[in-house]
Amino acid sequence: MAIAFKLPRLMSPFYLFIIICTLIPIGYQAGDYYFTWVEKIKTNYVFGERDFYILGACIAPSVLGHIATIWGHYYRAEREFQHSIAKVTTPASVNQKISLWERHIWWGYTVKYWIMVAFTVLLNVAWFVTPMVTGTARMIERFGNLGGISRMVGNASGYCVVACCGMILFLVLRRSMLHAIGFTYSEIVPLHRWLGAAIVGWSTIHTAGYMIFLGSEGRLQSDINFFDKSRGTLNMMGVFAYGAVCLLGLGAIPQIRRRCYLLFLSTHRFFTAVFFIGMITHFPNPMLWYYLLPTIILFLVDRFVPKIMQSRTILPEATCSFNSDADIIRLTFTSPEPMKPYYPGDYISVQIPKIGTVYHPFTIASYWPEDPYTMTLYIRTFEDSRLSWTCNLAKLCGNEDKRIRVKANVDGVFGH
Repeated sequence: MAIAFKLPRLMSPFYLFIIICTLIPIGYQAGDYYFTWVEKIKTNYVFGERDFYILGACIAPSVLGHIATIWGHYYRAEREFQHSIAKVTTPASVNQKISLWERHIWWGYTVKYWIMVAFTVLLNVAWFVTPMVTGTARMIERFGNLGGISRMVGNASGYCVVACCGMILFLVLRRSMLHAIGFTYSEIVPLHRWLGAAIVGWSTIHTAGYMIFLGSEGRLQSDINFFDKSRGTLNMMGVFAYGAVCLLGLGAIPQIRRRCYLLFLSTHRFFTAVFFIGMITHFPNPMLWYYLLPTIILFLVDRFVPKIMQSRTILPEATCSFNSDADIIRLTFTSPEPMKPYYPGDYISVQIPKIGTVYHPFTIASYWPEDPYTMTLYIRTFEDSRLSWTCNLAKLCGNEDKRIRVKANVDGVFGH
């Protein structure tokens, strides 16, 4: 296949707008440490100058980009339908041109993925180098070489932890600006995992740096305890946060995650909450909310709003039938009113309360313009283990002649 060194779809006004809305917050985050902690913009603790910077350079572009993404999903239906249909119905050709943006290079990942990785690495480098350059000399003057350098290493790596936490939840949104410019959820999740590994690494460096600093000053016992009402107790909360993030990293190891997925899911959520609470109480600076609150709100909206919307449109049950000859389950959802438009390749997550609490993603097989009141899934069991989710669903289903209704909850639609 020929490689086209151009980005045809990304040059449209819509995609350029989304790219600009994405790059503005990234640019601001790159210089955030200097503006906030070196220049020390006035009125850090009340609404004032820095809030206008945040509103203009972070919140406004993010909100506009997300609104444009939602508009692009729901209201550009006809053009998206034609583009999606062309992608899934046109056979591949040796002369077919693949844009550089979509080209797969190292380890099976695309150029766009590696560009995003490069941005993330450069941001982490900037977040660490800026504090080291601006503050190390001053700290050496106050605490000597060992104490000054170790304190600044702890300070810089701690800032990296906070800044990474401001990004990591954004990377697991099922619909975000990144999806509007061509990324898919499965392409972004690996970066979420690597950023999680970076948080574990930065947290370890932060802990080691401050332990060395406190040891060199003879303050290790006095500054890490539950006996005082200030720094010692706050540092103990940091110890709990570090323990939680280490357990998060341990549970996310692929071999453990795949073998014990339900355990991974529950502990991942629990220890994430413990880590965030521990981090906030370890460093209860009002500025911390500038990094954490926007991404936490976006994550909660992404997780709960689709469920609320679908619970009001799609009936909480589905018609289920199992064709044992073809080894295929047919699951059909209905709605008393037209559903939101969905496109070829989109997917929903389905929960069957009788089987378990976990939502499982499946690609939508039906075509919205033909019948906007129904949504159909075809699920292969592949002769899985008798304990598998799909086999348990097959046991609940009737045959093609006698379909059974089962209680089911839907989360989605996701994809474009």
